[in-house]
Amino acid sequence: MAQPTSDSLDLQRMQNELRFLSELAQVMGSTTDLQQILDWIVSKTVSLLGAEEGSIRMAMDPQTNTTRTVIMKPASLELASGSWPRPVSMSVMGYLSSGRTLSTPDLHDDDRFQGLRGQPTRVRACLAVPLMLNNRVTGMLAVTESKPGRAWNAQDEMLLGIVAQHSASTIEAARLRAEEMAKRELEERTRKMEEELSRARDTQMSLVPREPFALGPWIVTGRIEPARAVGGDAFDYFALGENTFGFAIADVSGKGIPAALLMSNVVASLRAFCTGRRPIPVAIQQVNHSFVHSIAKGKFITLWYGEVDIAAGVLRYVNAGHNPPLLRRADGTLEHLAEGGVPIGVFDTWDYVQGEVSFAPGDTLLLYSDGVTEALDAFGTEFGEDRLEKLWSAEGHRPPADVLMRGFSEVAAFRGNAEQNDDITLVVVGANS
Repeated sequence: MAQPTSDSLDLQRMQNELRFLSELAQVMGSTTDLQQILDWIVSKTVSLLGAEEGSIRMAMDPQTNTTRTVIMKPASLELASGSWPRPVSMSVMGYLSSGRTLSTPDLHDDDRFQGLRGQPTRVRACLAVPLMLNNRVTGMLAVTESKPGRAWNAQDEMLLGIVAQHSASTIEAARLRAEEMAKRELEERTRKMEEELSRARDTQMSLVPREPFALGPWIVTGRIEPARAVGGDAFDYFALGENTFGFAIADVSGKGIPAALLMSNVVASLRAFCTGRRPIPVAIQQVNHSFVHSIAKGKFITLWYGEVDIAAGVLRYVNAGHNPPLLRRADGTLEHLAEGGVPIGVFDTWDYVQGEVSFAPGDTLLLYSDGVTEALDAFGTEFGEDRLEKLWSAEGHRPPADVLMRGFSEVAAFRGNAEQNDDITLVVVGANS
């Protein structure tokens, strides 16, 4: 039988090259999936070289490598994923990093890779070329045999080099396209998240009074400064009669729209049950009962609610697991209003205990959420209760609007450039002067 001539081999190589380029263009036009393109290149290379297995490795960036090995099963031409043993992969990639071609009938018996002798691997005969782009190695393309002995000829090396040359730019284009698509998807997810946070903030802020409330010698004012990830803080105040008013602060565990929507139900329940016509512990029991079977498992609501009887000079309240408000007496001494019970939604029933203190002009009251005391500076230090108590003891005699502003500015100054990690809420009850 006549042996192929040099001219016929060149013609065959050119035909294979043209066929490869034509099919590669079709693949690029039919899919934007980088993995599908890699699979096709490897399987096509295995077919062109008549090899048992092919492998492609992309150096995505200096820190990340993505490897794809496709094993051809000649009987069915099915593809299967795999990977090279790490010592083999590192040795071959290290050799190719200088831009050289690797051709060996047996990696185990190759003096260039003495460290691989005795290593268990199916990669024995190997022909590998670097993927080059702008004189930079961006990966490798290889064909291998699980048994040693195949001698790769010059035509094999030339054909694999041509495939690698055309594949490198195609892979880079596909990679950039995939990165752009991933970037757009991330931007879209970010946009939707921002929209969700904006709706949650709107929902949250719609729950709280926009203006201070005044009755008799008292004025109540509050403010929420939402964190970027919206939480479930809220406050409320309202008249209960000519000489009585109620006010509250609450915090739902969790963040985002679910917390904001749950808080809207809390505010509605407060208005429904805390009407001044029933004892406060009974009202809070009813609030608890309205949530205990509907709130998600593991969720709860901390709540503090109080009523001021102006004529009697008395403040009655129930603290359902919230940070105890700070009652500042005229001389600057502080009292913590902690009487009450567990947070809302924890137990089916709970006998809440009412607290009662005198409350007359000259006294002031500060309600706050844990976003205040747990605010963190750049070193991870909390603002803490001691700082808040010191601030309130020294500044609590000021007009409510002024001391409210001072409280927020103190927390912001303490936090500095550190990100706000939770909603910050303050409510002040003071003299209406």
